[in-house]
Amino acid sequence: MFARILLLTALAFTLSAEEKSQEEKIPSALLKTGTLLSAAALAEKPAIDTPYGEQKNSSPCWIEVTVKPDVGRSVSIHDYVLTADGTEYPCVAVAPEGEGYSGSTWKLEQLDGSRNFKLLFPVPSKDAVYRIKFKLLPTSLPAPKLEISAPDTEEAQASPEKKS
Repeated sequence: MFARILLLTALAFTLSAEEKSQEEKIPSALLKTGTLLSAAALAEKPAIDTPYGEQKNSSPCWIEVTVKPDVGRSVSIHDYVLTADGTEYPCVAVAPEGEGYSGSTWKLEQLDGSRNFKLLFPVPSKDAVYRIKFKLLPTSLPAPKLEISAPDTEEAQASPEKKS
């Protein structure tokens, strides 16, 4: 029995060390389901087409994050949150890049790897340091820090820094 416990402990330590080693090699722009492409602060709340009328979410700032999911993966409003100063900000809408948001769409699937998806987050300010965190399951990937473009600029790139 003691030998079995010792073997399991050694195996767990080896796997933990291997995960940390892999984590150091992974660029910070990788997410649990794909790759972070950009983040932008929006000048005003985007229209969200919904059969239930105008959504009541009001916020002083809206951040739109663009991701490229891996082949066969999906992205939903429940997958990611933005975090800043210990507070989480949930995603309220998703849409294929180049299309408008719909309140009835809560999940998008990536079948062939050719599409990018937008995630919309209401936040109190564009000036905070935000990270995008996978919410559904534990992951060894660090939550990437967002480099957010100003409301009138075209696009921001995911921050290449590897700090957690």
